Amino acid sequence: MIDSHIHLDDSRFDKDRGQLLEQARNAGIEGFVVPATGISGFEKLAELADSHSDVYPAYGLHPYFVEQHQQQDVDELGRFLENNQAVALGECGLDFYRDDLDRDKQQDIFEQQVLLAKDMGLPLILHVNGAVQAVFEVLKKHHYYKAVMHSFNGSEEQARQITDAGIILGFGTAVVNPKATKLHQVVESVDLDVMVIETDAPDQPLYNKRDQRNLPADLIAVAEFVAEVKNVSVAELSRVTDTTCRQVFGL
Repeated sequence: MIDSHIHLDDSRFDKDRGQLLEQARNAGIEGFVVPATGISGFEKLAELADSHSDVYPAYGLHPYFVEQHQQQDVDELGRFLENNQAVALGECGLDFYRDDLDRDKQQDIFEQQVLLAKDMGLPLILHVNGAVQAVFEVLKKHHYYKAVMHSFNGSEEQARQITDAGIILGFGTAVVNPKATKLHQVVESVDLDVMVIETDAPDQPLYNKRDQRNLPADLIAVAEFVAEVKNVSVAELSRVTDTTCRQVFGL
């Protein structure tokens, strides 16, 4: 199986990254899509991808860090994508969950990245925290749906509209929480071939591992739980989500 969204370049993995990668590979995880979050991390991620053939890099400007992003960063992102291999543009998008982030600036930087991805034919890796509909409206505005909505937590109706448009939904460790019944209903309602699985490691640890890092091998717990909700085997879930990952990211 492939982890469609993991931050292996995060400094919290600096001391044991190699060990954790081997642990995940031994568990059957054969690929890691790693989206950068800002200009300062691009070179580190490129070096990581050069060192590991199963690490697939993406580059983007994350809305969490909107106050740090400048117009020249958007320009540099375009130049970097032209000169370096990437499977996607991201992580980008909108975050309306946090009140301290400038929404107008988020919108401007996100729209520029959508246009850049469209011009380059790259899929988008989308951050949609508290902003599923707002992100979808931007994609509709620019008629570009080659994208994965990471850590999807919208409604069943939103999931239907978004997947009907051709967008893939990413589900991660939040779905494993037994109390996340609404999310379980969304997973149950979504066709298997329009979803991928992820960890978002080291963020979003499993509900029973709070205050710990989310680890690459924790994708197994996600796969097992989603397979149970979808009433399929883990092998079938892995086969279908692996195929979807390879198609959307051109792996």
